[in-house]
Amino acid sequence: MSGAILFMKIILPILFLASLTLSSCSNGQTKQPSSPYSMSRFEYTVENAHPKAKALMAEDFFWSPIEETAPFGSDDGSDAAYGFREWRLLNRKTSPVVYLNDLIRSWQYPYFDYNEMDTAKIEAYISSKPSLDENEIQLRLTQLKEAFKNSADTSMNKLNDQQLRELVISASAGMGERYLVGQDNAIIGTGFAQLVLEGTVDEDIKDLTATAIKRQLLPLLLTKYDPKYQDTRKEQLTKMLDVINKVN
Repeated sequence: MSGAILFMKIILPILFLASLTLSSCSNGQTKQPSSPYSMSRFEYTVENAHPKAKALMAEDFFWSPIEETAPFGSDDGSDAAYGFREWRLLNRKTSPVVYLNDLIRSWQYPYFDYNEMDTAKIEAYISSKPSLDENEIQLRLTQLKEAFKNSADTSMNKLNDQQLRELVISASAGMGERYLVGQDNAIIGTGFAQLVLEGTVDEDIKDLTATAIKRQLLPLLLTKYDPKYQDTRKEQLTKMLDVINKVN
């Protein structure tokens, strides 16, 4: 994983966003296709969606590239959805869960059972403090320095190596929550991506998508967000769960 990606997906949210509201990625504009797989450039928009997805995903927020709770609005959800489309070109008969497993491993997120709903185990995961050996610390220091070079904010360049080292260790200690939200966003993004592209969702990824949404609706995780945003997130997640339950 490059330093720039590490900065955007891990370090930046920890340092600057107290409410877990992340920036989203977007892709280029495109003409409407006859098939979503026929395009070199593509966006998850209602115009490009399968008719069944259009009927189910009737509200504007479903298609937002910037609404954090929306299927394609978070960084991880967007990355998963667009990656799934590319993967699907050569894996039309393979379970999307295979793609999801490979994706999460490539992101190097610590393992967490996709089906886990036990709040005690969730709390333990998001509170865990991974131990970093010296090689890992040095790697992250290098990645962090490279990321800061590419950032418009030059204030971090004033930090010395010891301060950066403390930053890496501190940020890593608080990453469990970020990893879990990111993993769930990836699951949700993948499930909704298949719906938009194909008008259906395989039963295995459908079940995982419903579980990921239910997990994010748990008070333990919902209350991690800004109180002003919690009602919006709860409402949107509930509508997303309703859509997934209606598929097939």
